[in-house]
Order: sequence, then structure tokens, then C-alpha cells
Amino acid sequence: MSIEKQANNLVDKIKETSKNEENNKNKSNLPKNENEKELLKDKTNNKFGPFLKYPNQNNGYILDLESMDEKELFSKNNIFISFINQRMTKYLQKSLINASKETIDYILDELKGTFREVIKNKNGNYFCSNLIKVSNKINRVKILTELSGFLNEDCTDQFGTYPIQNLIELASGEDEFNLLLISFNDSDKILIPALNANGTFVIQKLIKHIPENLRTQFNNIFVNFVSILARDTYGAYALEKFIQYTKNDQIQKQILNTIMNDFINISTNKNGNYLIQNLLEKWWNNKKGENLKKVINSKFSILSKNVYSYYVCALYIRLSKSDQKKETDKTTINISKKNHK
Repeated sequence: MSIEKQANNLVDKIKETSKNEENNKNKSNLPKNENEKELLKDKTNNKFGPFLKYPNQNNGYILDLESMDEKELFSKNNIFISFINQRMTKYLQKSLINASKETIDYILDELKGTFREVIKNKNGNYFCSNLIKVSNKINRVKILTELSGFLNEDCTDQFGTYPIQNLIELASGEDEFNLLLISFNDSDKILIPALNANGTFVIQKLIKHIPENLRTQFNNIFVNFVSILARDTYGAYALEKFIQYTKNDQIQKQILNTIMNDFINISTNKNGNYLIQNLLEKWWNNKKGENLKKVINSKFSILSKNVYSYYVCALYIRLSKSDQKKETDKTTINISKKNHK
């Protein structure tokens, strides 16, 4: 049963319990006038207030969160109910900031076996992201152990991507990175997220944070699929990030060689031309940049006629003119100094 269904069932039970209790109450306990009703309404509308009604203000039930101790507040039932109520989930997220270590341990035990669904819930992903941020290494490993093997699928979800990015950013030590990388142990498990609007951000985070000695699989994939990545809207971002953070000169040379060999196809592509422009600007003053300049120079007539590679040519001309101006300015300064002497 999905979290939403479980939460709605819990709300129905709360409503039924409340209805029975209300029938047994003396009428004198109800609001006596319009002023009391308005006060009740103000409390229920308070963004972070202690009072919450389900599912609206007319069912006669108020859940008093501030009267609960931490264990009651963060019970599995309350957490699940919060996933269908944005105001409540914000209140729980705020309460996480000051939660004790014991409470965090308790929450993880309460949610054990449900994390894959929680991170992909519209409100649950925010709660889980904040839970990860206040968790210590031991608790992050517990979460990763449960998610391990599925991260490549879950990171493509519009909500699931955010908690996974937090896990990557906070990871420390090979144990956490190894648990992360289990989900990305073959070409499809890296390529599919890299080419996805949500998954690409997770791949980029991995590229930035994983230690160099654990990058072998990523190195192989990015070297072998340069052309596919370069011409994809999201893959191009991942490839650029990979080039930026890899410290392996040999890998960079292999990628550059592939780009050079497929230069026309990449630079005339609506996504690939941006990658070429970024690399040209970044490498302009080094050896890799010299190689790019040569291939642009040799294919200039073809590139300048294409609607996309035209911008590569325009950048090449602008940077060349900038170099010429610098050289002219330098010559002028030297002549001036000589005449002054």
C-alpha cells in the first residue's frame, strides 16, 4: 500500500475517533460564539502553529503537535500523515533541527523499509532531505544500505533526486561512496540517469564528490560515450562536469581525441556546440586549446555555415582578436618604455 493510501486511512481513523469523542462531549465544550470560532480558525491557519485539522476545518478534529513529546511527534503514523499535509511536514522538518540523537535513531527505525517510497513522495522528499542533513555517518549508512542498488532508478524521479543529492554531498569515507556506487556499476546505470533531467544532477554530484581512486567505472563510461553525452541536453552538462573534475590527464586526452575525431557532429549539434564553446574558452591558453584551435581553423568554412557551430566560430574569432589586442598593447608598452629611456 502506498504512503498516500496509508496516510489517508490514518486520517479517516482520526476523523472517526474524533467524531465519536465529539458526540460524547457536553455541548458547553464547543465554541460558544463567533469569536471563539474565529480564534480556532486563526490557530488552524497558523503556518507553523500547533494545530492541524484533517482534511479541512469542518471535520471537528484538531491535532495538537506541540503537546506531543518527540517520540509521539515523530511516530510513523504522524510522519506518514504529514506527507499529505504540507503544513504538517514543514512543522516536522522544523522540529528535526533540534531533535536529539536518540530521536533521529528512533525516526530511522520508524521509517525502516519505506525510504524508497518516502524519498519519492511530494512532501516526504523534503522531510527525508532534512533528516539526512541532521543524521550522523552511522545513520546515513543505514539509509544508504536500504537505498543501495536502486539509486540509479530513484534519482530520475522528480522528488527522489533531492535526498539522493544530499546523501552524496554529505558522504565521507569509502564505505558511503561504495554504497552509493553499487547503483552505478554498469554503463546503463550511469548513462540513463546522465541523460535524464533529474538524474543528471545526481551524476554531476557523484562526479564532483567521489574520490579519484573510485572513479574507474565513470572514467570508462565517459570515455566510451563522449559523442552521445556531448549531443544530449543533460548529458552535455554531465560530460563537462566530468572533464572539469577528473584529475587523470590520460582520461582528459582520450576525451579530447574523441571530440576532435567527431568534431563536426558535436559542434553542429544544438547541445554539443555549447560544450565546445565552454571547452574552447577554458582551454584557450593551454595545449588542449591549441588542438581545438587547429581543428576549428581547418574546418572553419564548414562550421561557419551551420546555425549551431557558427557560435563556435564566433567565439574563436572573439578570443583570437582579444589575443591580438593584448599582443598589440604589449608591443605598444615596450616601444613606449624604449622611447622613454
